[in-house]
Amino acid sequence: MERRAGAGRPAGGGGVSDSLATEATIREAGDGDVAVIASAVESLLLELGGRRPERQELEAETRALLGEPAGGSVLIAEADGNVVGVLSASWQRAIHVPGVYATIQDLWVDGAWRSRGVGAELVEALASQARARGVSRLEVGLPRETFAAIASTESFYKRNGFEHLGPRMRRLLE
Repeated sequence: MERRAGAGRPAGGGGVSDSLATEATIREAGDGDVAVIASAVESLLLELGGRRPERQELEAETRALLGEPAGGSVLIAEADGNVVGVLSASWQRAIHVPGVYATIQDLWVDGAWRSRGVGAELVEALASQARARGVSRLEVGLPRETFAAIASTESFYKRNGFEHLGPRMRRLLE
C-alpha cells in the first residue's frame, strides 16, 4: 500500500486547497518505524494535555500492534524521508455492530504539515484498508472538550465523513 497525499482527491476535497496539497507518501508501518511512531504518539499525548508516557511502554505497544496485524493497523505519512504523520487503528468487534469495525486510536500530524491534507490521506488510507477487509465502519473518539483545538479536530473529522455518536467515557483500573 502506497498513496500520495493529495492524489486522487477532487479540488478542495477535505477542505484543503490544491495549493496546499502535499507530497507526502502514505505507507504501512514496519518494525523499523517503532521509535518514530512512539515519538509521534508521545507528542500527540502531550499536546492533548496527558501525562508524559514512558517511551518503553509506547515502543512495546507499537511492537505489539505491528506484530499482530489482526489487531489493527499503523500507517505512516512520509515526506522527504521524514515521518510527518502517524495513524493507528484497531480492528474490533461488538455485539451491536455487525462484523468488524475500525477505531482510530491515534492520529498525529507534524505541526508544519497540518492543514495540508496529510491527516485526511491517512484516514482515507485506513478506509481503503478497512474496505479491503470487509469493514464497513470507522469510529474515532474526540479529545476532551477542554482540548484547545477541539473545534478544529471535530471539524476535521466531519469534513472526512464522520458523524457524532455521542460522548465516550472511561474508567482507569489500577
